[in-house]
Amino acid sequence: MGDGRGEPGQPREPRGRALMRKTTGRLVLVALALVPTCARAQSKGDGRAAPRDAVADEVALLRQSVERLAAVVVKGEVLAGRLAAQQLRVLRQEDAIARAGEGIDAAGRRQEMTRATLARVNRALANVVEEPRAEARREVENLNAQLEDQDRELTRLRTLLAQAEQSLKGEQASYAELDRALGDLVREVQRAKP
Repeated sequence: MGDGRGEPGQPREPRGRALMRKTTGRLVLVALALVPTCARAQSKGDGRAAPRDAVADEVALLRQSVERLAAVVVKGEVLAGRLAAQQLRVLRQEDAIARAGEGIDAAGRRQEMTRATLARVNRALANVVEEPRAEARREVENLNAQLEDQDRELTRLRTLLAQAEQSLKGEQASYAELDRALGDLVREVQRAKP
């Protein structure tokens, strides 16, 4: 279910929410991996009253563990924030691609209708006497002009689609890089565990 598809019969979970759950899970893993380090720093004594030097050492170890935990948590939060922002960029690009594709489909349907109308008018024009023929020729010219406009619109939309797809690739690459960095942080913390 972490991929956003959900179980059969269950409502589909949005992709952004699934990715945020994955990222949050990694942050929790980082924090949980550091807790034993802090606990180890506190439990070094043998249960008897420790001399002042042993207490000072214990406090120093505890301070180091807390500082390390704080640094990792901050780094994890920064990475999670960047990852969430990057996810939004990826989703926006995917939406732009979908809108461009829909625009291309709609423009293509309009163009097909215009071509069909033009063919119908041309067939009718062949059977018309001279006076209505001039009006039909104007309609043919108008339809040809519409086709040219529609060709330009389709070209513009295809260009937008290509640009959106290229931008999506860049955003996905940035997302993958941030996700890799967060994974590296998790592995680093896991290696540091006792």
